[in-house]
Amino acid sequence: MRRIGVFPSTVIFITAVFTIATYPLLPAEIAVHFGTDFSPDMFVQKWLGLIMMPFLMIIFTGTEYYGKEKVSQETRLEFEYCFRLLLVLLAVIQISIIVYALGYEIPTGRFALMTAGAFMLLLAAYLSYSKKLFHFLNLIGFKKTDAYTRNLWKKITISTLTVAGVACLVLAIFMRNDPSYFMMGMLLGMGVIVVGSGFYLNKK
Repeated sequence: MRRIGVFPSTVIFITAVFTIATYPLLPAEIAVHFGTDFSPDMFVQKWLGLIMMPFLMIIFTGTEYYGKEKVSQETRLEFEYCFRLLLVLLAVIQISIIVYALGYEIPTGRFALMTAGAFMLLLAAYLSYSKKLFHFLNLIGFKKTDAYTRNLWKKITISTLTVAGVACLVLAIFMRNDPSYFMMGMLLGMGVIVVGSGFYLNKK
């Protein structure tokens, strides 16, 4: 018997519990859309505003559940992780809507950090299971490399993504200032570590 999976079930469960727990505390109408100046420009009844994202999460989970059997074995991992990333993004949006409705204005930088952190951790998890990673090694100078070199570069990439992802999530919670410079520095550092180590290992 097929199962939905621990990760999708956990994301949906956490989102549903948070929504139900905070529902009595929310105003009758909540903001669900924001304009270019990041001010709310669309309000709906809270029951309607809070049911949309969980509904989409369930729909997409069902699509993954029934669709992954129809894709080839070679692309199944990518198929699953695309839906997992989508689930995380929907969960972040739902939580952000609730937190804003509770009176806590979320800076766009904080939202970006949450999204970037979740994306990096999912990408690190994907790379740890993917067997296709080395198809892209030619882009950074790899031609013929032994298994040790490829595995070492893979570990460096996964470790870098994991550390950066955790850092983004921690800062999203405790951030006090604009994170733009941090994010630029972090992306630059990641590029230097991952790409630089790739060139270094390729020349050894």
